[in-house]
Amino acid sequence: MDADYSHNPQEIPKLIDPITKGCDLVVGSRYCQGGGTIKWGIARLAISKIANLITKLRIDAKISDYTSGMRCYSTKLVRGIINDLHSQTYEIQIETIRQANKRGYKIKEAPILFANRKKGKSKLSINEIRDFLSYILSINRKY
Repeated sequence: MDADYSHNPQEIPKLIDPITKGCDLVVGSRYCQGGGTIKWGIARLAISKIANLITKLRIDAKISDYTSGMRCYSTKLVRGIINDLHSQTYEIQIETIRQANKRGYKIKEAPILFANRKKGKSKLSINEIRDFLSYILSINRKY
């Protein structure tokens, strides 16, 4: 989860519960039913929605929030994909979903509310956006 208080620690059980029931990756989703964002500007929401749409078109893991940083991974999944992860920055969020989906691991979303950070500043820059686009366009489509 993000360390800037954007994710509510009280929502952690929502992610752990499906793991204890056999799920391999649970994404805390802002965009599934019951999820949402609080105090986001139109530009930030647009960037997030566009990034998720582009990723969905490339990976199609049947989820709605590929870029959320609030996640729970099963030990089985981590052991199964760790040697094939190569991302150095934010694209790790996409790469873990891609690897899990490609290998048939069970992926689920849990609704979360994502608030504007309470501490610190965003590290998302034009370079990170460029790296994201470069990564997502370099992968083979699922279909």
